[in-house]
This record gives sequence, structure tokens and C-alpha cells, in this order.
Amino acid sequence: MIRRKPLDKKIIVYSEEKRPCELSTWLSGADELLELAIFQGIPIYRISEPATSNLHLIQKASPYEERIRKTSVNSCQLPPLIRTILAFCFGVCPPLSGQIHPVIIDNCTKCHGGVKQKGGLDLRTVESAIEGGETETSLIPGDVEKSPLAQVIQVDSDPHMPPKKQLAPAEIEAIENWITHLKITPPVELILPDPAEDPTSVINSLVSEKWQEEKITPAQLSNDATFVRRIHLDLLGRIPKTEEAQSFLKDPNPHKRNALIDRLTETKQHAEHLTQTFNVIFLDRAETRKRNRGERKAWLNYLRWTFETNRPWDQVGRDLLIARPTQEIENGASWFLYDQRDDHKEMATRTSRTLLGKQVQCAQCHDHPVAPEIEQRHYWGLVAFFNRSLNIKTPEGPRVAERAHGGYDQFANLEGKTDQSQLILYSNKIISEPDGKRIKDSPGFYRVAPPEQWFKKLKKNEKLKKDLPALPVPKFSRREEFAKAITSDNPDFSSAIVNRIWALLFGRGLVHPVDLMDSSHPTSHPELLAWLTRDFANSGHNLRRLIRVLAKSQAYQLDSRPAPSASNPPLDSFFARSLDKPLSAEALARSVRITLGYDAPNDMDFRNRFAKIFPALFAENFSPSVQQTMSLTNGKFFNQLIADSPLLDKLKEIEDPQTLVRETFQNILSREPDNLEKERSLSFVKAKDHTSIEQFCWALITGAEFRLNH
Repeated sequence: MIRRKPLDKKIIVYSEEKRPCELSTWLSGADELLELAIFQGIPIYRISEPATSNLHLIQKASPYEERIRKTSVNSCQLPPLIRTILAFCFGVCPPLSGQIHPVIIDNCTKCHGGVKQKGGLDLRTVESAIEGGETETSLIPGDVEKSPLAQVIQVDSDPHMPPKKQLAPAEIEAIENWITHLKITPPVELILPDPAEDPTSVINSLVSEKWQEEKITPAQLSNDATFVRRIHLDLLGRIPKTEEAQSFLKDPNPHKRNALIDRLTETKQHAEHLTQTFNVIFLDRAETRKRNRGERKAWLNYLRWTFETNRPWDQVGRDLLIARPTQEIENGASWFLYDQRDDHKEMATRTSRTLLGKQVQCAQCHDHPVAPEIEQRHYWGLVAFFNRSLNIKTPEGPRVAERAHGGYDQFANLEGKTDQSQLILYSNKIISEPDGKRIKDSPGFYRVAPPEQWFKKLKKNEKLKKDLPALPVPKFSRREEFAKAITSDNPDFSSAIVNRIWALLFGRGLVHPVDLMDSSHPTSHPELLAWLTRDFANSGHNLRRLIRVLAKSQAYQLDSRPAPSASNPPLDSFFARSLDKPLSAEALARSVRITLGYDAPNDMDFRNRFAKIFPALFAENFSPSVQQTMSLTNGKFFNQLIADSPLLDKLKEIEDPQTLVRETFQNILSREPDNLEKERSLSFVKAKDHTSIEQFCWALITGAEFRLNH
């Protein structure tokens, strides 16, 4: 059984004449100011200093105060050393719960969040709400009557919040209930299973422990027919062909599921599926970015090679960011940055979202509205790593060059305060340039120098020539330093891809949504994500191994129907059943062609039509659109595809109605019909009747069971 072990360390002793909750808290006898377990493998920081009699002096005395103040600790934030934290011996508060979080975000953080903090009050975290603003705390856990946050929202209160709105009674009650049951918990250290344990066993153990804690009965294991369809869709991006499904169902091997997972992940079809998937993840669909898909040929070749050879994921990250290929097949990696067309802000935000799982664009003009650890300086620091980049063309193809000088941005917040950008990471580590600020350029700053024109001041209307004989390479490369920093010993990098692959297979991430891995979106299973992150890094960033590990777990192989004994379906975040996942445009297009009996599942014309209307990957919420409905109902191209299909020709030759129904279900849904389905199908479809058979096929293909992976 995995447990969270409280830190057993001396903290602070208070004098008895002052209540710790008061602003004027005085301390005595303390020899350790702070000790905190920081999530995801970052080591514990311990600051030992003599006790200081004044709280404010303690804050200033701590050399780590700024680092700790902004560091994300799993779902919690450690704020400045504040009176209430001292009162509870540095207890770490839970995050805003799902019940209260929408109320706070929708009604309070516009004036008390990252954009502005009226009265010095920040309501983005529990801790900052407890700390209060210029006058007093806004929140006292367990005491509604003494919590100003609960009092100012009452009808006819003065002052009244929100200023121009009255919260609904249900919202007020939710806040009051939340405050009543809010408790400060002591800091805890994540105790992880041994690194040598079998990964699938660890997943099973930690997920099962969560079920036990929440008194959840998981669904039963899926049957073989459900599993073979699910695993083909997840690993190959298509349903199984009839003969593939039948072969698996007839196989008596008790370990056939694991064997199938291993075999499918070795195929070129699996590599192609990941290629199409990560093409969308990294660069979106070409149609949505108004790009020519043909321009991505080298990029797609690079991705295909990456997944066929199981290239280590940290090396993939460096390929994309450094963009200096050392062999021909790596040429396409440059397209990740080249496709941004010298837009350094887009390079920064896209890199943060895809490789680190964090949305940073909200911090362009101010600190992040709901995630305090993401600051405005982080946004501009990220941009600074890319703002010397420049698209060029070489005899080897498109490249992203990098200057050796310039790229110093001044940025201002909404209050007009300006600052200078630094090469700063989310961890607050600052990378220094060896020669300091470099305004003028010269050939001596390069390992491979650009042409002389680069160093001349351009005349009016004169443009820099971007057709170069070779790629310029500076001696100090901001992109190279950034790539090394985020791919080496950086849990954020590993946890982002672990979470994304989990979401790809399970329908949602351990952190949901997958590109919002911040303090306002806590992980559902902290120990599990931390262990998998460490295991992935220790495995040499082996993506294929990670996929196999997750697919072999018990949670992945559960049935999608809740356990019969469950009075209510459990929350999706408990993974107590298989979640229904809408098929991507690519998977749906391939599956339709396979089920209809066409030889070539990868028809680009059909895929491109679907790509314009069907859901994006990792949608936070899925809701079919009117456009999708109309396309499947009245779309001439889609209906003609069914009418002309080899499957329809085959079914029209069947004379027995029961055989006709059974064959149709097997070909389209990969299963036998139940008795009710058989009865209703026989009342509609007629043997040898083209129209009824075509309509029958259409009904099954456009139904939710076919369009979802379950």
C-alpha cells in the first residue's frame, strides 16, 4: 500500500503571548525556517537560519523566498512566509476545490488575480486568500462567520462583492460549505514505489488504491471483442479488419493481449498513426493553419522515422528546438520552428504547450490569471530563447538560423512597469550569456559564420538575403541552451509526454486538460504521475515502452460500462471505467474505409474532408457539431462511399436475413448483435434489398458506437 508520509521535522516554536494568526506574530526558539517536499523529483529545500523576531525580516532574510513563493508543489502553492502558514507549522493548503474554483475564477480573479490585485488581495490560491490583502485575511478555514470572503458576498453586505453582481444562493452556499470543511494539512512527501518495480504493476496498484480510498468499485475487464477494437484504434488509428479480430478472438493464449500490444507497437502502421497524431499535436492540421500539406513532407518523414526507430524523446525535443540536423533524415525536424515564419512568440507558446504541457500566452501582459507560478517574466524569458531565430534557405533545405547578438526585449505590465527580459525557465533558473549583453554582431561570435551581408547595416528598402550556402551557428546558442535545460533532469518535460500519452490511451490525462499542467489543474494521481515521470526518464525516454506499459494496465483494459453495483458512474478522473473517446478525423476516415471493404484505408481526399469538420485531438469537452451531423447525414461524398462499397456488394449476396444482420454487425462493430438488436434489425433490413442494406450500414457507421472508441 502506498502512503503519503508527513515530514517529521522541527519547524517553529511560537511565544505564548501572541496568537500565531495575528499580523504581529513574533517567533522564538526556531532554528529551521522552512522545509518542503517539492513535487516531481525536485529536491527538498531546507533553509537553516537563526530565528528572527519579525515576520517581515524573516521573509527578507530567506535567500530562497522568491523561488519558493513561486514554485508549484503538486496541487499546492507555497506563498511568502505568511502568518497563517506559520500558525499551522507550514501546513500546505489544498487547492481551490472543483466545487468552489469556478465561482472564484468567474467572479473574483478578474480583480483579485494575476491581472490585477485590488487591495493587494490575490484569490488564485487558498494560501493567498488566507494571507489576505492590505488589511486582513479574507479566509479563515473552518470559520464562515470570520471569513470576509464569505461575508462580502451576502445580500446587502457592505462592502459587497462582486461589486456589480449578486452571487446566486447556490454559489454562496457552495462557498460557505467549502470554507466550513476546509482544513490545513501538513506538508507531505510523496512516497513512490521502488524504481525497480514493474511499471504496469505500479499503475495497477496506485489506481486501485485511489479506488479503495474513494470506495469505488471499478468496471469489469472488457471482453476480447471490445479490447481488440480498442487497441487497434489506439495503436494503429483504425478498427481491426474482420480477419484480425477473428484471429485474436480464436487465440487460446492467456497472454494474447500483451502479445498483441507488443506486436502492434512494432508495426509501421503504429509509427504512421503516431506520425499523424504528433503532426497535429505539434503543428495542428495544415488546414487550420492555412498551410499547404505538401510543405510538410520532410517533417512527416522525420516524425515517421522517429517513431519507427523509437528515437529517445529527449533527443526528439533537442532535434526540434536546436534545429541543426546532423543527418539527412533529421532535416524535417527544423520545420517545427520554420513553420512559425519568424514569429518568436508563437515559437515560445507552441514549445511550452507541446513539450512542457503549459499554456504561457496568458502571461504576456501580466502574471497568469489563475496559475501564480507562471509569471510575465517567464513568458518573455521563453520568447527570448527564440528571438534570435531567423528562417533561411540552404542547399539542404529550409533551416532556422540563429544570430549571435540582440534579442533584448523590454516588456511592461498593465500598470506600465517595465522590465528587461531574461533567459529564465519555469523553475526560475536563469541562463547567463558568457559575454554579457551583446548588441553588435561579428564573425568571431560564430562557429559557422554567416555571409558578410549579415554584419552590414542595411540600406533603406534593402532586405537581408536569406538564401545562404550554409546554416550559421553561433558559439553561444540560446536555443541550444534552452533545449539542453528543458530535456535534461527536468520533470516538466518528461511528465508532459507521460500525461499526453496517458490521455491518448485513456481519454483524459492524469492532469486534464493535457496542456494545462499548472497549479490550478492538479493531477488526479500525484504519486502515479511522479513515478511514471521518473520511470520514463530512467528508461532513456523510451516512448514505445511507455505506450506498452500503459496499454497493459488493468485500468486501460476495463469495460466502458460502470460496475453494476455502482449507484452513480464514478468521476472520469478515477479511471474506474474505460472512457468513451471520439475518433479523430484520421482514425474515423481509416475505419470507415476499412469497414466498407476498401483496399486502401489511407485515402487522403477522404481524410482531408473529415479533417475540416471532426474533433481536434485532446478536446477538453466533446460535443458533436451540426456540421458533423449534416456531413454524415446528407453528405454526398460520404453516402456515395457507402453505396459503392465492396461491403455492400458482399452483403447484397447474402440470402438469409439473420446471417445478413450478423455479418453487418461483425464488419462494422466487430461484435455480434444482442437479441434486441437482432430483433429490431430484422424488422428493418431485407435480404437482397439494396436500399435497406445501405441504410442499415449507414445507421451502424454513423452511430455513437462506431464513432467512439470505448
